Amino acid sequence: MSRPLLAAALLIAMRLAWRLDARPATFAAQREADARARMAGRRATDYALENIREEERTHIARELHDDLGQLLATLRVDMSLLMQRPVTDEATRDLLTGMDGRLLSAITSLRRIASNLRPHALDEGGLYFALQSLRHEFEERHGVACELIAREDELVLSDRYSTAIFRIVQESLTNIARHAQAGHVRITLRRQRNTLFLSIEDDGRGIAQADMEKPTSFGLLGMHERVWAIRGDISITGSHGGTRIAIHLPLPEEAGVQACR
Repeated sequence: MSRPLLAAALLIAMRLAWRLDARPATFAAQREADARARMAGRRATDYALENIREEERTHIARELHDDLGQLLATLRVDMSLLMQRPVTDEATRDLLTGMDGRLLSAITSLRRIASNLRPHALDEGGLYFALQSLRHEFEERHGVACELIAREDELVLSDRYSTAIFRIVQESLTNIARHAQAGHVRITLRRQRNTLFLSIEDDGRGIAQADMEKPTSFGLLGMHERVWAIRGDISITGSHGGTRIAIHLPLPEEAGVQACR
């Protein structure tokens, strides 16, 4: 056998031996390795699907704002001009006033729907500004005190991470409003090097273990998927004193550099 062929045979044998040695020694270890591989595949799929959903939400929100929003705004301007004309018929005046009020309600609803699809505040002022807007809206709509503890300079993140964190907080507040019967909510974001620690606490009735395990708890499932999609960890604990959601999110190196600028 020639030297090149002998060297190639030795290299193949060494690789084969390494692969055999690297295989799990027991059936249980093999099952654990397979489970880890399935979990990694699921998280990659969740991340891809969530990216697709966010892109669709962004597209629809912009269509609503740019097309339908502009049309409604133009109609309201025309309605205002029409109302400035003298009208002798009181019934006609009441009809115009009612139409103007309904147009204003439609514009308000459209803005709310578009904001739910893609928070405009994220594009305007970044994550910190968007969370402040979300906190204020939550207090206004539900009458529940909401506190945000965070530093703006620590929340300068990529669009992917900003959107994921905003959605997690948004879903948490929705669950609190629906189920918690809370009087106070505290949202804390703290950054330590390339890890972001997020906690959401309320003083409500506390989530039960049975509620967390329900297959119909889509809000909780959605939060878990968003956290897993960006390789984070999430824990939810409930007691008579309320519910606490604790999340650890590893951030990419470029996010850490960006935040320091």
